[in-house]
Amino acid sequence: MASMLSASEFAAYERDGFLARRGVLSDAEISRAEEGFARHPPLDGTLFDARPLEYPEPGRYTLANNSLKDPDLGFIVEHPEVVGPAAQLLGDEPRLTAFVTYDRTPGGPPIGSHNDYKRWRPVGSSMNWLFTIVPFTDFDAAAGPLYVVPGSHQLDRVRPGPERPLEVGPPVMPDDADFVDPELRRGDVLFMNMHLWHSADGNNSDHHRVGFFNKYCAASCPPATGYLVYDEDVHQMLSPHHQDLLAVHSDRAVDRTRVVLMRERQGEPQVLLRRGEHGWGLPGGPTFVEQAIPDWDHGNYIASAQAALRDELRIETPWLSYVGDWAEADGLARVYAYTLTGRGFPVSYDGEWVSRSALESRRDDLAHTYAPSALDAWLDPEPVRGKGLTQAQSRIDQYAY
Repeated sequence: MASMLSASEFAAYERDGFLARRGVLSDAEISRAEEGFARHPPLDGTLFDARPLEYPEPGRYTLANNSLKDPDLGFIVEHPEVVGPAAQLLGDEPRLTAFVTYDRTPGGPPIGSHNDYKRWRPVGSSMNWLFTIVPFTDFDAAAGPLYVVPGSHQLDRVRPGPERPLEVGPPVMPDDADFVDPELRRGDVLFMNMHLWHSADGNNSDHHRVGFFNKYCAASCPPATGYLVYDEDVHQMLSPHHQDLLAVHSDRAVDRTRVVLMRERQGEPQVLLRRGEHGWGLPGGPTFVEQAIPDWDHGNYIASAQAALRDELRIETPWLSYVGDWAEADGLARVYAYTLTGRGFPVSYDGEWVSRSALESRRDDLAHTYAPSALDAWLDPEPVRGKGLTQAQSRIDQYAY
């Protein structure tokens, strides 16, 4: 049973954008995690380095993705003292958006000030998510403190706009003097808002600076790029009452994208269908890894979807927003959506506009039988959606659209 956050703890998180709880995990639990980590070298990524590194030479390394199928690592994502407070702070059921063990080896460099709302990243593009940071060792002056800026999450810059997804204004960079050290120690848990500015010193100690840096979003706020897909072994590793932490789990690969391109006519939504070899379906095409930003962003297939829209329809959408994943052939189709504003040039589209009511009567003629469900998901007013961008767009300005 998780201990509930007190009213003062909740208020402190709302005010400051972070909350440190002391000694939450026992030394035995951290030792268990260290044993699991020893079996899985953090080779999923070397962060912000121009060349591949040979672990454990000085650097910053990540272990992520499906490695949490090891129970000695995976237990942390459903630990009651982690997911319980996370659910309280999110105000919703949590969904795991990233499992990350982060290792700054001896001599590893610092990381500059930043916040982690990222419109191109599966772990950053939800409209309501947080970190849960569990240090394996003391983040002291030698190993490198994690610094935060109280109050820098600035939630007032998240607001409704003229389109369905929320607008997010550019953040204001805090002064260097505003950063404070929350003095994280082995077994503490830091809950940190997605918009909070933070930084870290380099590791000047003789030991590794390791910790869990996991992310959870609110179930009602899916990532705008789509979720990372965890495999079925991860799903089975979780206890039955926590398996819903994984929004998407499958041994199938996301090997194609589809787009719900919608417009309204006389108050009724219409979706564009194109005729293909197997019937009428949503526009889209095969996935590819963009690799415009050197980081592990598997799950963002917006570049693939936009390439298909350019090839098939000769349009360029400023953003897309994730709707869901559906089985198609031997893989998964990641479905995004965009609603046309009516301000575009009045040209015809290579396809047929079909109303929602007509989709049901044409189900036998659909190559993508999930098309009605995908349109319904986009029309559902309950999810709080954001704008997903490609890596290439975000290299210029991720707040520009």
